[in-house]
Amino acid sequence: MKKILLLIVTVILFNCTNDDSDSIDTNNSIEMVSEFNKWYHRGEYEYFNGATATIESTKIYLTYFFDGDTLINNVEYKKMYTNQLDSIFHLPASASAYQFISTSTSLNYRCAMRQDASMVYFVNKNQNNEELYADFNITLGDVLNYKWSSNNEVVTEIDSIPIGDSYLKKYKLSNNQYFYEAIGGSYGLFKDWSIGFEGGHYLNCFRHSNDKISVDESLSPTNNYCPEY
Repeated sequence: MKKILLLIVTVILFNCTNDDSDSIDTNNSIEMVSEFNKWYHRGEYEYFNGATATIESTKIYLTYFFDGDTLINNVEYKKMYTNQLDSIFHLPASASAYQFISTSTSLNYRCAMRQDASMVYFVNKNQNNEELYADFNITLGDVLNYKWSSNNEVVTEIDSIPIGDSYLKKYKLSNNQYFYEAIGGSYGLFKDWSIGFEGGHYLNCFRHSNDKISVDESLSPTNNYCPEY
């Protein structure tokens, strides 16, 4: 009887051990198209309003995130949205400091995305044609295959940066800018490396699950501070 009980306990413990190992994610790689990811942009637009003789300034906080799935041409994609907070200020000719006017928020559908191994594809809103976002199968000396890479940038250095228990590749390019595994360009998710004349918003932080990293090569790094709004 004791031998039978010992055998039963051994079998139960063995099965429990196997169940636990199956539930642990041993693959620490991070894919771009994941509802665990969020991109944080911030910036400012500034222009002169001739009608009111004031300088208008809009401070922008913007996040990109995935929520839900959709079918386009019988292909499954994840839906990407933006959540934007604008704070508007103006500087009258007679004033020495900006004066607050108002704030506004907006939630908008941005595009649909899917990932097939190293290849990431997207379909812009109001369109049905798929385009290549980027090929993340990148080695030293490759020409970067990225939708917003217009000057045949070449990968000149490869480094790794930690995020939680994982690591992401960071690629230095021949234009002295950077491209990240699972994140995209250092200036923004849908941007090249140019700077808008009147300003703009730029990537400053990336979040995967509860882990955050500052994009140090952006125009507005935030030391891992990813504000929610």
